[in-house]
Amino acid sequence: MDPTEARSVARSGALRVAVIGASSGALYLVVYLTQRGMFLNGLGEAPVDRTRLLFEAGVYYGATVLLFALYVWVLLLCRRGLLHDRARTLALLFPVLFNLGLLFGNPHQSIDALTYVAHGYLGNLPDANPYITAAASVEDTDFGRQLASFGWLPVHGPSPYGPLWTHIEVVASAISGSASAALLTVKALVVAASMGSAALIWKILGRVRPEDQLLGTLVYLWNPVIVVEFAAEGHNDALMVLCVLLSLALTVSARPAMSIVALMLGVLVKYLPLMLLPAQAIYLWRTERSRSRLLGGLFLGLVIGLVLTVALYSPFWAGLRTLDAVRFQGQPAISPSPSGLLYSYLLRSFSPDEAARFALLILGVLFVEFVLILSWRIRGFNGLLQACAGIALAYVLVASAEYWPWYAAFPLALLALAPRGIFLFAAVVISLCSRLVAPVSVLLTRGVISVETAVISKMAIGVTLPLATVALLYLWRWRRRGMPVKE
Repeated sequence: MDPTEARSVARSGALRVAVIGASSGALYLVVYLTQRGMFLNGLGEAPVDRTRLLFEAGVYYGATVLLFALYVWVLLLCRRGLLHDRARTLALLFPVLFNLGLLFGNPHQSIDALTYVAHGYLGNLPDANPYITAAASVEDTDFGRQLASFGWLPVHGPSPYGPLWTHIEVVASAISGSASAALLTVKALVVAASMGSAALIWKILGRVRPEDQLLGTLVYLWNPVIVVEFAAEGHNDALMVLCVLLSLALTVSARPAMSIVALMLGVLVKYLPLMLLPAQAIYLWRTERSRSRLLGGLFLGLVIGLVLTVALYSPFWAGLRTLDAVRFQGQPAISPSPSGLLYSYLLRSFSPDEAARFALLILGVLFVEFVLILSWRIRGFNGLLQACAGIALAYVLVASAEYWPWYAAFPLALLALAPRGIFLFAAVVISLCSRLVAPVSVLLTRGVISVETAVISKMAIGVTLPLATVALLYLWRWRRRGMPVKE
């Protein structure tokens, strides 16, 4: 390609990215406004305008589909090698602008970020403990009324999160002085963590898969789930994802002690990263030449992680009651999910408590076996990345007791580290399904759909469709190769 033609291609690529970016920004504004409209419609004592609500839902779904079409267009341009110089800069800049724009908006599809602020408020009271005292207890306080003005509902109990996140909630509330300032502080940290995750994806792929460095970063940065659930809704999964990616970056740098510490920090936000420990341990065991050095590093990392756990929990520790909310969240419920179907079947022969225990035992054993088998097949760092993505997918789509749209963010960040073939296609499908199911909770609380319809819709679109898609992709790949899949 001569210099003139190369400049023409570069200008064309930059123009396309500019058009995609500007169009995506407009669509994010439409999505935000329709989410806001649906959320405020019928809030409090105001009657629900069903006609307007259905119109807003229709506009939301139309804008979301168009947003994903533009997302796929960016990825196709990247795969075809058309993002150079200015086009590449714009492709990395636009998602940052999307995040900054949504940072200053209020959450409208979930009240979790507002509940984080309530936990922080409780943590600053001398006679309250966010692990024992329900978040709903702040309802009748001035602070609770500030939260209510944002649409917060007093429906949540004690905190199910790790102590690292609880300390962040407490500090954000202490330095902010008001519910609105605390919310902005928490959301700013979440956005910063998400941008840090993008930087780590860039760093990891630059070392192990440089040909996919830009593609994998864009798979994460431009993903509407990542943009909306973190920047707009403020979910703390962003910090958990950051810790997991930092752990993987330290693993590839052969720093086992710090890798374990980073993974433990993720566990101290939410417990999910613990499931990745076997994969990382097996990878390190197979790649580290000095086994004694490895064992020493792993032991040191676990000791540091244990010390951090004790230190962070100590201000809130109230015996095993401190973990009650975590145990409660892990209980299976009747739903079309694999765990829900198993629980429903066991209810025919056992009491609810016994059925829940047996369901957890069966799913736990099967999931642990899956994790160990997948971990044992790891060969090289690319294998580790794919195994971690597979484990996170299996948890969200099969083993999780329930499904919420932001759950998709965890496997999506790991799928971005293997942005080819079925992993790339699975990332797009899981993301789209997550955003399609996102308004279901609002439609339920406004009385537009029944509880049964909400549960079936959420599980069918969020879980069953992606699970079937991934299974069919593996079957197609197996048939094409004529042999079992080997990653």
